[in-house]
Amino acid sequence: MSQDIMPYPSFNGLFQLKRFLFMVLFANLFALSLFLNEKGFFGTRLQLISPFRIQKVKIVTEWPLTVSEIQAWLPPLEGKSLVTLSSKDLVFNLQQRPWVENVTVKKQFPDHLWIEIQTARPRALSIIKDSAYFIDAHGKVIDKARPRMLKSFDLPFINLPQKNSGWNVSEVLALIEQFRFFSKAKYSISQVVLDNYPYFKIFLDSPKLEILLSLETWKSQTTILETLLLDPPSQDRQVQRINLIFPKKAVVSSHN
Repeated sequence: MSQDIMPYPSFNGLFQLKRFLFMVLFANLFALSLFLNEKGFFGTRLQLISPFRIQKVKIVTEWPLTVSEIQAWLPPLEGKSLVTLSSKDLVFNLQQRPWVENVTVKKQFPDHLWIEIQTARPRALSIIKDSAYFIDAHGKVIDKARPRMLKSFDLPFINLPQKNSGWNVSEVLALIEQFRFFSKAKYSISQVVLDNYPYFKIFLDSPKLEILLSLETWKSQTTILETLLLDPPSQDRQVQRINLIFPKKAVVSSHN
């Protein structure tokens, strides 16, 4: 009577089996990490047995932020588990800092962490509690305007409106950018004053000029404004004020 004999597994078969078991273990650890807090009891012990510990943290940022500033804001990361580290928490904490616009966190297994930060772009200045602050394109405060920083930007002052006043600061700041474009940077805006909605004023530095606009009609008035600025109606009289509140009409005031 013949009897079947089970062959011993080959070396390659044992290797594949061990690899499979390791992958299953890793998958279970990864799944478990999604439910455990790194600072909790189980999360801490999972971190100790994790094979993926952070050995290098690479930080990429832009002026005016520096790598040393970002490092000072971060908790100790080297030696932490790359698996259990919460990228979401890192992003949230960094976005609360001044000048931080966007944060990208990338885990590069087995032991590298990349943090890339894009800085905010100031579009105006505003006085808040007797101090000047940088404002971004959405009207959000970036940071206090230090003297050394002011020298690096040519920005107008704008008064931030009260809540429920009807003003959309980002729309006004977009108008300023359009003005810079069609005036070919020939004119510098020193101040933007938001009056009773929808009326506002733009003050130019050189020449000294006041422009009255309405948020409801300014888009249709840009061609008229461009013509008046680049080709003034009279060369012997300096334009002092341009009123563009009314649709398809400009009222120009001049002085000798």
